[in-house]
Order: sequence, then structure tokens, then C-alpha cells
Amino acid sequence: MAKKKEKKKPIFEKVGLVFRSPVRADILRELSESPQRPTEIAENIGLQKQNINYHLNALKRGGLVKTHKKELTETEIPKGKGTRINGISKSGKLKVAQGVELTKNGKNIVNQFISPLYEDMVKEKERIKKIIKNDKMEDE
Repeated sequence: MAKKKEKKKPIFEKVGLVFRSPVRADILRELSESPQRPTEIAENIGLQKQNINYHLNALKRGGLVKTHKKELTETEIPKGKGTRINGISKSGKLKVAQGVELTKNGKNIVNQFISPLYEDMVKEKERIKKIIKNDKMEDE
């Protein structure tokens, strides 16, 4: 039986998926720096892990994030929660799933839409700080 091909979502649907919630844009921005565990993302953006998982699942369904997989030796596996062993590779290393990372589409969304928005926000904050500083200097 032939495998059913998944229909690719147009880019505007992916962008809409991200911008339904500002949390999702924050998550993608965090992941643009490096793969992370959901608990790390939650700490970095100041939300509860349950909320992060809800948004990560939506981003996974949209094809913007995926599980971060790598091969490690037994001594390289980090201690604690969040690491899942999925088998052994031909080279004898353990196949490990740990955290989430951006897909190629996720990277494109970050580069085209999210990074420019955050850059504009930083510039605007700096402009406002300058205005406030100048106002204080005039008052003195």
C-alpha cells in the first residue's frame, strides 16, 4: 500500500500559526540560538512548562519545531529529566532525543519575520530610553 503524502502547508499558514500567540514567537526566537529542553525555554521566557508544551505541540504540528536528536555515548548522556533513549546506532552510540530544535521552515520563519520584529522592538526601546534621558537632562 502506498504511503499517503502529507500536504505541505503554505507559508502564510505557518506564519499565522506562530503569530496566534506572542509566546510562540518567543519560543522560536529562543530556539534560534540553540536546541533547548522545554523547561529551559519556560525559564528563559518566564512561563510555566505546561504552557510551553501546549505551544510546542502546536509548533510541531505546524512543522516549525522538531525533537532534537543526537547520538551519545553512555557517559555523555546528561543526568536528570528530559532525555529519552530511542535505541542504539550501528556505531554503538545511544540514540537520544533531548529537547526541541527548529526545522528548516522554523529557521526561515525566524529569519524572515521574527528576528526583524525583535530588532525593531530593541531599536524602539533604545529610542524611548534616549527620549527619557534627554527629558531628564532638560528638567535638571
